[in-house]
Amino acid sequence: MQPSQGQPSQGQAQGQTPGEVPASFGATVGDAVIEQSLARQGLLRGPARKVGSLLVLAVRWLVTGNSSAWLASLLLHLSLVLLLSWLVFARHSDAPRGILSGILEEAPIDDLLDLETEALVVATGGRSTEKGAPEGQAVGEAVPASTALIQVPELVPWSASGERIEVPAAETIGQPLLQRGGGLDGRSAGSRLQLALAGGGSAASEAAVERGLAWLAAHQWRDGGWRFDLEATPACQGACRNSGNFESTTASTGLALLCFLGAGYTSQEGPYQELVARGLYYLSERMIATSFGGDLRDGEAGTMYSHAIATLALCEAYAMTGDENLAGPAQAAIDFIVNAQHEKGGWRYFPGEPGDTTVTGWQVAALKSGLLANLKVPYDVWRKVSAFLDSVQLDRGAAYGYKGTSQMTSATTAIGLFGRMLLGWPRDYRPLRKGMAGVAARKPSQSHMYFNYYATMILHHFGGKGWERWNVRMREYLIKNQATGGHEAGSWYFDEPHSHRGGRLYTTTMAIMILEVYYRYMPLYQDAMIDRAP
Repeated sequence: MQPSQGQPSQGQAQGQTPGEVPASFGATVGDAVIEQSLARQGLLRGPARKVGSLLVLAVRWLVTGNSSAWLASLLLHLSLVLLLSWLVFARHSDAPRGILSGILEEAPIDDLLDLETEALVVATGGRSTEKGAPEGQAVGEAVPASTALIQVPELVPWSASGERIEVPAAETIGQPLLQRGGGLDGRSAGSRLQLALAGGGSAASEAAVERGLAWLAAHQWRDGGWRFDLEATPACQGACRNSGNFESTTASTGLALLCFLGAGYTSQEGPYQELVARGLYYLSERMIATSFGGDLRDGEAGTMYSHAIATLALCEAYAMTGDENLAGPAQAAIDFIVNAQHEKGGWRYFPGEPGDTTVTGWQVAALKSGLLANLKVPYDVWRKVSAFLDSVQLDRGAAYGYKGTSQMTSATTAIGLFGRMLLGWPRDYRPLRKGMAGVAARKPSQSHMYFNYYATMILHHFGGKGWERWNVRMREYLIKNQATGGHEAGSWYFDEPHSHRGGRLYTTTMAIMILEVYYRYMPLYQDAMIDRAP
């Protein structure tokens, strides 16, 4: 039976004309639609919940007819603008470069950093090993002769006439990260012992450093350099076991000098002034001038490893002394690194080759030392380094591979995190904290000094309970295993893949630099002021 005219049908509200949509219906549907949309965008959770709730209320008010047409239109458009603005600016990339922003998911990373465990598995998509870096990434490792380049490759375009095209100079910056930390201020005689004792060192660890330096001093050649081959060293002639066979003298000399400089001993201060001066002169004399900068690879014997280590020594010496005789060679060595960088941001054995993480780590450290010495480093170099680290990262930057995302090891991860720190990743950025938790959960290796060196550096920079646990184990292990008898007294040797080439001199220099960590570089996040990063 049809209802009579004027009588509401079933479900029709009293006082509502036929065909009219009930106000309650509009509010209900409007609420549902807007809430579903906002929920999909995550605007009803966390800090965005208030914005989402206001938009729901606005829609409800509009559809119930409690506003004039022009005001309804104004509020509706304003709501849409607010919604679109939130969607555009609140959605940041998961893998940003430089200073990272965005809302990061909360997780108990602090608990991970303080957790006393043997190992922490980091989701990387690759396989982690304790055997160290992949074959072929040791410091100073030989490269098959078929890949050696006798001539310095052309690293800039040339015109048809054969004349070099002038490339405009890139923007240069004195301190790209604007960080107060990471400097060399702790190496002075007045602060060295104080920083060591306050930072986790001991009188015994400082004594071990001095014994190690005395061993190095006894093995310097008359020409000012050092050799991995101890059997050929006049003052040793094989009296020390475990001689190395890598022929690059710029690498061995650079490593030895870094130990003296790390202790605050320069050509102008300390008990080893003449020794350091002769070592620096040796490096300067070994440099080959090219149109791309000063080449310290030591001819066919060395690689970009050798060049970076020698550059690091020259730049640190110049930064500490201001000796103008070092300014030219140090800048030329930096220029060579800049020109040798691959277009995708990394470095490998020879200039212009696609990069790997381990070689790149040494170049980045050398470039950082160049900035500490106020040398010119093009800003674009740092941008490309960031791009390279992006290409080898796993788990949003918590772990790193060797070449690409494969062959991830504890050593490559520590090196990658070190690079991120120098590039300005904030200490509280989640991927950095997660990566540091993985490193902190491991114990120092009994033989892999390459990993121990980088792990010690980054944990010291990061600080916290993870560093405190690592430091005690690492410090006591090195003190206990320092040689005490005969010609080897003061040195270290650990049987590992890298020591097969570098021998006792290599492992001794790495051990000394680890024990100098308390003052060698000031912590990066101490009084950090990171306003801009590459």
